[in-house]
Amino acid sequence: MPTPSTSNSLVRGRELAIQTVHESNLRSQHLEAFFNSITDGSIGLAPIYGTNVALATLVIVSNTNALVVHFSSGKASGQSKKARTLLQDALLSEDSITKYAFLMDKLTFSLYHGFKIRVASAQSLLKPQADDDIHHSTVGDALTGVPGKIAKEELVQLFKNNEGKGTSVEEAARQAWLAYHAGSSPSRQSKLTLFDSSTQHNTHLQAISQLYCLAIRLRLLKPDVVKNDIDSKFKVGKGSVELTSTRFKTRITQTSTRQNLEIKIRNEQGQVVDIAAKTKKVNGRGVQVATTKSMATAASIVSVKTYGREPPTNIESTRHRLLANVLQGTVTLLKNPFVQAIFFPQDPKTQWPSPIRRPIPRSVVQTSRALNSSQTKAVEAIISLDDRHRVVMIHGPPGTGKTTVIAASTQSIVQSDPLATVYLIAHSNVAVKNIAEKLVNSDFLDFRIIVSREFHFDWHEHLYEKVEGNLIRTDSLPDDPLAAQRLLLGARVILSTLSNIINQKMAEITRVVPVETLVIDEASQIDVGDYLPAINRYQRTLQKLVFIGDDKQLAPYGQEQIKELQSIFEKRHLRGSAILLDTQYRMPVSIGSFISKHVYGGKLNTSHSGTLRKPCRFIDVRNSNEEKRGHSWINKREAQVVIAVAKQLNESGLAYRIITPYDPQRSYLESELQREKLPHKDKCFNVDSFQGNEADYIIVSLVRSGNKLGFLQEDRRVNVMLTRCKKAMIVCTNRTFVENVAQKSLVGKLASSLEGDPWVEARRILYTKLNLFA
Repeated sequence: MPTPSTSNSLVRGRELAIQTVHESNLRSQHLEAFFNSITDGSIGLAPIYGTNVALATLVIVSNTNALVVHFSSGKASGQSKKARTLLQDALLSEDSITKYAFLMDKLTFSLYHGFKIRVASAQSLLKPQADDDIHHSTVGDALTGVPGKIAKEELVQLFKNNEGKGTSVEEAARQAWLAYHAGSSPSRQSKLTLFDSSTQHNTHLQAISQLYCLAIRLRLLKPDVVKNDIDSKFKVGKGSVELTSTRFKTRITQTSTRQNLEIKIRNEQGQVVDIAAKTKKVNGRGVQVATTKSMATAASIVSVKTYGREPPTNIESTRHRLLANVLQGTVTLLKNPFVQAIFFPQDPKTQWPSPIRRPIPRSVVQTSRALNSSQTKAVEAIISLDDRHRVVMIHGPPGTGKTTVIAASTQSIVQSDPLATVYLIAHSNVAVKNIAEKLVNSDFLDFRIIVSREFHFDWHEHLYEKVEGNLIRTDSLPDDPLAAQRLLLGARVILSTLSNIINQKMAEITRVVPVETLVIDEASQIDVGDYLPAINRYQRTLQKLVFIGDDKQLAPYGQEQIKELQSIFEKRHLRGSAILLDTQYRMPVSIGSFISKHVYGGKLNTSHSGTLRKPCRFIDVRNSNEEKRGHSWINKREAQVVIAVAKQLNESGLAYRIITPYDPQRSYLESELQREKLPHKDKCFNVDSFQGNEADYIIVSLVRSGNKLGFLQEDRRVNVMLTRCKKAMIVCTNRTFVENVAQKSLVGKLASSLEGDPWVEARRILYTKLNLFA
């Protein structure tokens, strides 16, 4: 390890004596020397974060000195552990010394999450923010009392790396010095936020630190550049241009102060020119943007890109503030019995909330579809009033009737108790819509479904035709109880996404219909920390939590890159008591039996009346080539065969959907359907957006044909892909690839497990009228 070094640095005209040391070489004399430079009981701190937002360097300054500590990135040595304890006890947790930093909540959590170092008397100049950018304007506002005027350009340069990689020690020293002077200024004292991790229980601090740091890492996975899909037609105005987004996922949104648009055009002379822009107004697909240069109507648009990450979501912001409030000691979240049941099962239990009113016995009501024994067991647990069923977990593999269970439970609760309320929640709008349709199909119409205007208007109105009379859009949410009552018309069942339920605009709805029973579908796709805002907000009325999902299907976003990320199904103490829905009704026997054996340990039964002799066919697309498209893949030869199959199914009047693991392939297939004048809207889907959906016939485009598995090594996503059909599935791929490279994947095993030869040569699809299912 390098030995400690000393140097001097000028900070705004003042010379700082800087001592640099690696933690393994940190000794008490280093801290004593720095301690002697503290003259007013205050110090400034500035971090430099490295890989995975882990703290790499901590700069500590007084008015005249700076101590720079570099931390180990791997497993700490015994000496490093001693040094961390020394740093904590002698300085950071010493409550007689006030510490100042710009984002002290992030630093405090990071110190404990990475190194088990606690901090006391720690004050933050900036309020907690889920956004990873430190904006010069917020820093400037915090610097009241710092000697000398600080130019905007200086702050922009100083915080350009947002305390992350690329920040130099000298820049961090300047940041720490500014924090020290701003924090110790009398004019700032009443405006600072105090954090203290020194008194938190180890288990609690470890849990909330991990949730906090994982959320930051997860946000950094979001793209900072998005290519926006737009219509080629546009309208030029004075200093602006009107565009039309063509795809919801890549739509142009309202740009934040940290985002910019770049419009690349080809002018009349054939030159490609970049034009900077900002969004002025978004109305469904239509977007008006302000441009820095004028555009000729004869120009053509080459591309539109959004630079800068999208602003934090409602859940991200609320969760971030809530965890920071725990560190401040201003909320009692960790004493909530539902939080304890999920995160701290070893803690002595706080008493469960008392019933809001006198309990009324509940029983399972007969619905339009008879329940099997496992479904009945699940419904009984969901409607139970026993404390042992305050938190219920239902494991529902594909086609086992999760939404049937939700519908039966909801009807049983509201028919048994005339005042009971139920909130049915999911991560995605599509999943919420699917629950609504199941309620309608069960002849239960007394519910309301909350949908965001952004998702509904001009984009997905067609998805809600069956439940249009039950729909409340977020822009029409009431702001007083009487208006809420008129809107709800006595409905006691509310459907919403998890994000919408914590929307402040929901206040009057939840006042009229209190959140008592909260049923979460797709729970295996939700980061377990995302439940905290709802549990905290509705702690006075919440009586029961029900989690329904399948940890053999899609995981929470980002778990592939961040292994520590958990859904509720990774909480072993809850997973062990989960009720399994053990019979699937969707897939033909051959597919259902295969999935049961290879994914669910033989525990999944099949009940299916299919009559097709070969409900699963593989089409061999020889000489197909996977092509790199950005960070993804496309296979045009395979797409040609997919379109041919789609044409055959369409001519036969059969209901089908096309799914593929790769988004460029999805987009290409959709354009090819349109070019062939085949139905193309809501026909092509990425696997990740199709969980919870089904179709009579499913066409799968695998895309890959080279020497790497790619998507096929992810069994959870492949499981979703293979379990969507009700009558038959057609897999378009390369036989050589499947029987060699992909032999041990779920797709390879499925192909080899089917009776007879499931393979058909692509030319027989392209050039003959072969009946695939004869």
